Order: sequence, then structure tokens, then C-alpha cells
Amino acid sequence: MRRLINEDTEHCVACNRCVRVCPVDGGNIAAMMPDGKIKVSVNYERCVACGSCIYACHHGVRDYDDDTHRFLSDLERGANISLIVAPANRISPDGGRLLTWLKRKGVRKIYDVSLGADICTWAHIRFIERDKPASVITQPCPAIVNYIQHFEHGLVKYLSPVHSPMLCTAIYMKHYEMINDSVAALSPCIAKTHEFDATQFVKYNVTLKHLYKYIRDNNIELPREETGFDHMESAYGRLYCLPGGLKENMVNYFGKGLRIDQCEGSDIVYKALSSFATESAEFLPTIFDVLNCAEGCNLGTAIDHECSRFEASHIIAGQRNHVIEEFDSGKYDEMLGDFDKRLNLNNFMRRYAPIPIKKYNITDHDIEKCFEKLNKFTEVDKIYDCGACGKDTCKDMVLDIIRGFDIPDNCIKMLHDIATENQTLVMDIATSNVASMNLLTTDIGDIIDKSSSISNLVNILNEAILKYKKIATDIVSLSSHTNLISLNAAIEAARAGQHGRAFAVVAEEIRQLANKSKNTVSESEDISKQAMDSIKSIIEMTDSITTDIEKAHISINIVHQSLNNIIEKEKK
Repeated sequence: MRRLINEDTEHCVACNRCVRVCPVDGGNIAAMMPDGKIKVSVNYERCVACGSCIYACHHGVRDYDDDTHRFLSDLERGANISLIVAPANRISPDGGRLLTWLKRKGVRKIYDVSLGADICTWAHIRFIERDKPASVITQPCPAIVNYIQHFEHGLVKYLSPVHSPMLCTAIYMKHYEMINDSVAALSPCIAKTHEFDATQFVKYNVTLKHLYKYIRDNNIELPREETGFDHMESAYGRLYCLPGGLKENMVNYFGKGLRIDQCEGSDIVYKALSSFATESAEFLPTIFDVLNCAEGCNLGTAIDHECSRFEASHIIAGQRNHVIEEFDSGKYDEMLGDFDKRLNLNNFMRRYAPIPIKKYNITDHDIEKCFEKLNKFTEVDKIYDCGACGKDTCKDMVLDIIRGFDIPDNCIKMLHDIATENQTLVMDIATSNVASMNLLTTDIGDIIDKSSSISNLVNILNEAILKYKKIATDIVSLSSHTNLISLNAAIEAARAGQHGRAFAVVAEEIRQLANKSKNTVSESEDISKQAMDSIKSIIEMTDSITTDIEKAHISINIVHQSLNNIIEKEKK
């Protein structure tokens, strides 16, 4: 099948909203990117183009492709194209003006799909009367068909063989109106592209959303005039775009004696189909009328208008009243009789076949091993079922992990457990660090005290040396005076002659002692100077160490207090 959903995973935040709304297991793939971020992308092998993920995404990651630009380009080059228009176009106030613009662009014929819906009703009536099926699933919705053909092969036999209203319209144009143009469908549905590709009656799926966006982006002003359709007016087929529209048409013919169940909305219809597949035949309805979109095609996956379900229903209800006034039972029967005369039922029938998809052989051992990867060992853990991964159950996630559609890192419970374990480890480390901080603070306090004591002792030593330096200065002064006295004594001894010789010897000894004292003091001064310089350096280094230790002490106290605050908060 053609890939219809496109994506810009750069903006994906792995919120798993797309996974949560997807009706198909494995319709999305979660993977870890090289930058460590988880991204979720479309699994195109399993996508049924229901469109749910587009509107579930809050980050603008997903959109869809259709044939709008190819259709407009072909019109510009003069291709012969006629158009079928879904009833949902009536909801837009510009619906009629849009058709005028398309006519002026080169569209040749315009047909209302409501006519095809009337043919679809006629075909169902005649099919049920002819083949008398025990139970049938009506399928104007291609997303439903995609789902059944791929994932519920047992339901293929229940699919109504009658074509959808759009294809009934296209077939009618080609076989009975002899319109040989290429057919474009102005539709409210993304998945219609798959239906058109499979049947080849319609060449372009031009969605209302993208066509109106093209008009806005190109500042196109639509004509004032409104254009109608190139065929007879339709009847109750105009109600098909409402939830239960086909049911209302069938009841109008068969009455309420025919059991018709209906189900709409991607959140429940696919589960209902799975239940239908396993249900006992005696409980099944004759007709199971199903739609992907909860509000019917009026609020389909590719509509442009923003009106509420009530506004849309009000508009269609007005048309219902118009049909009731115009088509009494006699006139409606007359229309069906006309179809009997002019139409061949087989022209409006198709066959379906299951489409094989990859099978996965998953054992209980595989499941248990995967649960272990998710740190789920107890039965309580295995049914945690928080839904954060987008799956209904933990087992669903395990199955997707085994099949390669998900990764363990997408399990919030596992990440929470790991975070809790890491938090416990961090708390243990923090507690240990607090104890170490206490010891370190005590040791630093001792160092500061001892550094202060060293500083005091060095200061005392410095003062002692200063005192010694003063004494040395006094000794030098005394030595000078002594040397002078000895010189005078020697002179007087020389004058005394023989009597002063002994005194001269004493004077010489005194002089030598004075010189020796002076030299010794001089050497001591050099040593004192060196000691003073060293002591000065010691004092500077001691002051620097003390300052650094005090800064470290302050920082450690801050860290210490922070750790205590963290621990106290965790205890609370």
C-alpha cells in the first residue's frame, strides 16, 4: 500500500500519544536515536491510515499525503477530469463556491457522492435479498477494510461485497453515464487513497483539508456563484456521512425487524471487530455498520471545517427533512425500481482477500526474558499496566519489544525503578560523604589551629632574633670601645718602658679579644639576616596556607549543609 502518513520525527518527544490511539499493535515503532533520545515513527507495514495519530500528536510531527497537487497540476495542463464530491463538502459554507472554482479550473462534470450512496443502499438491499447472508460488515470505510484484510483474516468473509458510495458513484459515471474522464474524488478521508489504488476507478484522492489549504496559501478568492451537480438529485444517500447513515437507509427499506448494529470511532470500532471475530454466530447482527470516524465522514480524517458534531448534524438534519418531504415511500421505491431496470448489481460488487503480514513466533520463554529486561519479576510488576508506553498492558509492550516495535527504555516503570535505585545509591554516597565531610572539617580545624600555633612560634622566634640583633649591635659597639682602650693602654705601656711591658701584653690580648668579638658578631649578623629572610617567607607561606584552608573550610561547610538538606528532604 502507498505510504500516506508522513512525519517529521525531529519534533517527536516520544510522548506515545500516537501509540496510544493507534488501533494496530506495532503500528508505531519506538527507537533510541544516536543522541540518546527516543523517537516514535510510523510502521508503514502495519499502518491502516486511520489518521488517529495525526490528531493525537500535539507536536506537529505527523501529517498525510494525498493527490491534491497532482490533480491541480493535471488540470492546469488540460487533462480531462470529472469530480465526485463527498457530502462533507456541504458542511463548509464555501462548498458551492469551491465547485464553481473547480469548474472554471477545467473540471468537466461534478457528481454528488450521495447519488452513489443511494446506489450503495440499493445494492445492499438486493444483495441481502438475493444471497441472504447470515451476517455482513458494511464497509464504506477503507481504514476498516485495511484493518480486516491485514489483521482479522477471519472477518474477510463477512465484508460486504458492495462498493463504497464513492466507488459506486465513479462506476455509475463510467458505466452508465459514459464519462471517460479521469475521476477525482473530493473526499474527507485519508485512507480513501488505498481504496482508489486497489480498485482503479478513481485516480485522485483530493482531500478537503489540503484543497482548502491550497486555496488559502495561494490567496485565491473563490467565485461568488455556487455550482450544483450534473445529475439527478439524490435521496436518503445524503445521510451516509452521518454516524449510522447506512443503517438509517436500510431501516427505511427493511423496517426495524432487520437487526443492524452500528459502531463508530477508532477507539472502539477495532476492538469491536476483534470481538466480532470470536463471537458466537447466533449473537451476530445481520448488518454490522462500522466507521473509523466517531462523528462519521462529516468530521473525517481529512476535513477542513472546524464545526462541531452538533453543527454538522444540524446541517445534515436539515437535508434529511428536505429528503423526507421530497421522497415519500412511493417515490423512494420508484427510484429503487429505476435502479433495478438500469443497473447491474454485479457492476457494483467487489471481492476481498486477506493480505499476508509477517508472523512472529513468540514463546513464553521469550516473554519471561523480556519481562526480566524490564526489571519485572513479580506478577504484580507484570500487570503494572500504567499505559505510559501507549500500550494497554505491560504484556502488550513486551510483545512489541520482542517484535522490534518498542524498546525497554520506553518503559517508564523500569526507568522509575532505575532512578529509584540510583537515588538510593546517591543517598548512600551522600550520607557517606557527610561523614567524610565531618572528619575533613575536624582535620582542617586542627590544621588551622596548628598553623596558628606555628605562626605564633615563628613570631616569638622573630622577636628573639630581633632582640639578639640589638645585643649584637651593643657588643660591636663595646668591642670598638675596648679596642680603643687597648690601643691607649699599649701607647701608655710603651711610654713606661721596661715597667709597662707586661701591661702591653695584656693590652694586646684585650685588643685581639675585641676584634674576635667583632668578627663573631659580624658573622652572626649574616646568619641572623638569613634567618630573618627565612622566617619572613615562613610567615608569608603560613598566612597563605591559613587563608586557603579557611576558604576550603567555608566551601566544605556549604557542601556539607547542602548534602544535609538533600538528605533531610529525601527523609520527608
